[in-house]
Amino acid sequence: MKRDVSFLFLIVLFCSTSSLSFASNVSQLDSIIKYRKISEDKKLSIGERIKAIDSAIYLAQNATDSTLLSQLAYKTRIYSNGKDYDSAITQTRLLLDKSKTLNNAYYQAIAYNKLGWYLNVKQEPIPAFTSYVKAIDLFAEVGDSLSVIKVSKRASFIQADQGDYDGAEYTIVNALKYGDAVKNISELAWLYDILGRVYRQRALWEEAVNYHKKALQFEDSPVSKASLLNNYGLTLILAGNFEEAIIQLEIALGYGEVISKNTRLRLLDNFAFAKGKLDDPTAISLLEQVLLSRGKINDIDGEYASNMHLSEIHKSRGNNEKSRFHAQEAYDLALKLNNPQAVIKALDLLIPVTRKSSSLFEEYVVLSDSLKNAQNKAKFEFAKLRYDVEKAEERESIAIQSQSASKQREETAVRKRNWALTALLGLGLLAFFWILYQKERSKKQRLQDQYNTEKRLAKKLHDELANEIYLVMSQLESDTTTPQVSEKLDHIYKMSRDLSRETQPIQTDSTFPKALSMSLQTYITAHRKLILKGLESVQWDLIAPTKKVEIYRVLQELMTNMRKHSKASFIALVFKHEDNILTINYSDNGVGTTLSPDKRNAGLNNIESRIDAINGQITFESKLNEGFRAALTVTT
Repeated sequence: MKRDVSFLFLIVLFCSTSSLSFASNVSQLDSIIKYRKISEDKKLSIGERIKAIDSAIYLAQNATDSTLLSQLAYKTRIYSNGKDYDSAITQTRLLLDKSKTLNNAYYQAIAYNKLGWYLNVKQEPIPAFTSYVKAIDLFAEVGDSLSVIKVSKRASFIQADQGDYDGAEYTIVNALKYGDAVKNISELAWLYDILGRVYRQRALWEEAVNYHKKALQFEDSPVSKASLLNNYGLTLILAGNFEEAIIQLEIALGYGEVISKNTRLRLLDNFAFAKGKLDDPTAISLLEQVLLSRGKINDIDGEYASNMHLSEIHKSRGNNEKSRFHAQEAYDLALKLNNPQAVIKALDLLIPVTRKSSSLFEEYVVLSDSLKNAQNKAKFEFAKLRYDVEKAEERESIAIQSQSASKQREETAVRKRNWALTALLGLGLLAFFWILYQKERSKKQRLQDQYNTEKRLAKKLHDELANEIYLVMSQLESDTTTPQVSEKLDHIYKMSRDLSRETQPIQTDSTFPKALSMSLQTYITAHRKLILKGLESVQWDLIAPTKKVEIYRVLQELMTNMRKHSKASFIALVFKHEDNILTINYSDNGVGTTLSPDKRNAGLNNIESRIDAINGQITFESKLNEGFRAALTVTT
């Protein structure tokens, strides 16, 4: 009896302790929720919100892992709300370390995603992209397809901004593999929109238009659709299809008050610019209204775009003074934005209409070289990162294969032991199992041979790719070279150049623009800079092969004359293809030449003969010590 009473007492004591523990846990969770809600109150100062979330973090130390990590993640957001991105980055790294310690892949992915966002805001694109790639892999690992798509979109933006359009396309195509698992298909719209912009940068207008149309099919929200239509309209403008651009932009403007003021001004700016391209008399007035509105809300990026459009429209109408004014305004705003690419575009408009073209041209060259080097570095970094990720996946695949092979060996051993036991049942049963075994082993051997072949081929591809990347990177990172190496490289270069010029015919297929560019680049030296603009935007497939050959030879002749006679240090070649007319403008800052028919060099006569043969026109302009210019036009 006493034993029963003691047992009953222990049960009551246990239940009471459990109840107290449960009540304590509930009270602690309530306190965490209370402080979290306080930290979310945006009416409070950042300091007060940080103090509240720190209390929640302190209480969450004894709660579940996800509860603690959730509080740490929200603290990074508070710092971000206060524009304190340095503190946000520091806090995100703490979140990352803690999630690794707790082996929580989901919050590791969240930490890398946040880190990528904050680094990108601080203009650190390569580390930001690296963080995004890690976040993508982790979100894929935990099966969060929606986050894979969202982070891939951000990563592709960075690649496109850095000029790595192939890399951006690679990222988007991989993200689209997760599209079937996404319930909200509007997320896919922006992936196709990015592909449209990627193909726009390559001047592949048909592909770009198709992707913009596909993006619109996946989006129903008027707010998002207005932005998508704006991007589509811009692509149509750059493709020269101004009428269709106006139609699409009018549709977007029809959404009225649901769209933001900034979006509406972007739409109006592009709408007025497209009308200006069609010589609409109301275009300039509308562009000026948009510029004024953007100035009132301190939209510096918008003011830059408006001034660029006004400069181009005024120039097309022969008003160089107003064109110069707006180009100068755009140039000053680009400097304020600290955007080298925007500065270069402004200089494109400013140099032809200003008297200070010489100093501006030098700035243009320096900025162009700097931007090109930065883009090339980014491309190599992105390619190296993709390669490292692929190698890591390959190592993981090999590890899985190794585990699978070990498991197969164990299973085979078990089967052999079983077969040994079944031998006691009779020779007939043993023979039956032996035949099955032989068939199974043969099948496995064939599969193993196939796998070894595939692995060998894959390894060869990966190793060669790595060698190419690290070879180029080593060359770029090398500070000095020996005279012997320089002489050998120069010898190889001259030999290959001469062989190419003397023995290879001019290819007029799709490789023509690249071959032409490479030919022109051979004239560059340490003291001679060449600017090529618009070569890739020319629709070379619309130009007859015979005309391509003559254009190639004419430009070759101009460059040869320059090298022999001009002593130029800067040369510019600008290509423009509009309304079936190809225009090429050549200019240099050399010593110039006489254009008198009886004194000028024979090369110019050869050039005129070649252009005349394809029914084109060419004009020369030069004075002694004032450089040399040539303008040629060919009907396509």
